[in-house]
Amino acid sequence: MRVCFVRHGETDWNTEGKLQGHTATSLNETGIRQTRQCAEQLAVETWDVILSSPLQRARESAHILSDCMGVPHFVSPLFTELDYGHWNGQPRESLIHNQAFRKWYDMAMHKLEKQVNSEWKALCHAYRDDAIVVVTHGLVIQQLEKVLDKKCTSAGELVSNGSFIYITL
Repeated sequence: MRVCFVRHGETDWNTEGKLQGHTATSLNETGIRQTRQCAEQLAVETWDVILSSPLQRARESAHILSDCMGVPHFVSPLFTELDYGHWNGQPRESLIHNQAFRKWYDMAMHKLEKQVNSEWKALCHAYRDDAIVVVTHGLVIQQLEKVLDKKCTSAGELVSNGSFIYITL
């Protein structure tokens, strides 16, 4: 199995430092360009399928990849971003010292790690003989690196919008 995890292209909320969670945010012009560049890089290899998180920014990115690469795209419930609830849309910086948010976030990250571990196992079972691209979110990729003990980014850093990591089994 060969898997490429792609972080969706940039949105305005990314540039504004806002938590997106499950909010329906679209790619901005930079995000569209990032995703097209990503597609050009990935198109040099053969891929069987593209899966995406059901969130709008991931679906838009997957659609661009699919069009550019000629690979079918399907929405999957796997590898979906955290839902920040009433903190969606809030600037990250304003929440750094918010104790209620920090407590919630620590628990949510623990749950996300378990979720990603379970979803990784399901993906390996369902696509064990395939080469797949999964369009997802920064925190999901960060947790995937932790689960698989593969560090592709610096500690605490997220994969950049429109960037990707490879995992080969």
